[in-house]
Amino acid sequence: MRVRIETESFGNASNQAIFMVSGWAMPKEVMRSFALRLSERFYVVVANLPSISLDEQWISRSRIGPNYDIDALSEQLIDAAPNEAWWIGWSLGGMVSAYVAARRSSCVLGLITLSASPSFVKREGWESAMPVEDFDAFAGLVEQSPEEGLKRFVMLQAKGAENERALVKQLQVLLPIKTLNRPALIGGLRLLRSLDVRREWSLLDLPNLHILGGKDALVSSKSLEQQTDVNPLQQCVVLSNCAHQPFLEDEEACVRHVENFIDANNS
Repeated sequence: MRVRIETESFGNASNQAIFMVSGWAMPKEVMRSFALRLSERFYVVVANLPSISLDEQWISRSRIGPNYDIDALSEQLIDAAPNEAWWIGWSLGGMVSAYVAARRSSCVLGLITLSASPSFVKREGWESAMPVEDFDAFAGLVEQSPEEGLKRFVMLQAKGAENERALVKQLQVLLPIKTLNRPALIGGLRLLRSLDVRREWSLLDLPNLHILGGKDALVSSKSLEQQTDVNPLQQCVVLSNCAHQPFLEDEEACVRHVENFIDANNS
């Protein structure tokens, strides 16, 4: 059985569609302002990852455990997405969206990732990423104390941002503490540790844009520089003053890059 994906939509359903996928542990509300801006021109559907929600009633109605198997998760998201849409994924949501775009390209018009790379942790041939030891230490904190783990995650997301304190406060309000689902947090971390979509990234046969923060403490912008010649359809933009939340830190630039990219690639 599939876990129902919680979504929220904005804009006119007759417009061209955008499907947004949020990241690990963070609810779709973190992308709401960005989605509202894009909904002035597009029909925007924003999705949570399984069992991540601020809605206590939704959590109480969701009786099926979260499934973070990459293929099962891909199917859940495809079911929740508009039939023809540009997919925008942030962080883990971007990695999963890249997997879908490569393997089920008929479901995706084009791919845009925000603060995402093909592998979140260091691997052979992929050095500009988080050391596995650091990742495992963080995962251990989440298992031992999910609330403390989420607070630590907020600090890591905001690290390097120009208005770090303000961003921390903004993100803290959005933490799903009251609706915390420990299996979802742990399942998402296991997927984040294991997922390596370098091959899928190189095989993307549709337009793909990747927006990164130059000051991101979680995803290095250098990682995609290693992929410069891997995919001829790939475009990368580094927002030099942003950390892990470019759509919050410089919403105007992100909206502009997304709109220009879609306009340039619309047939």
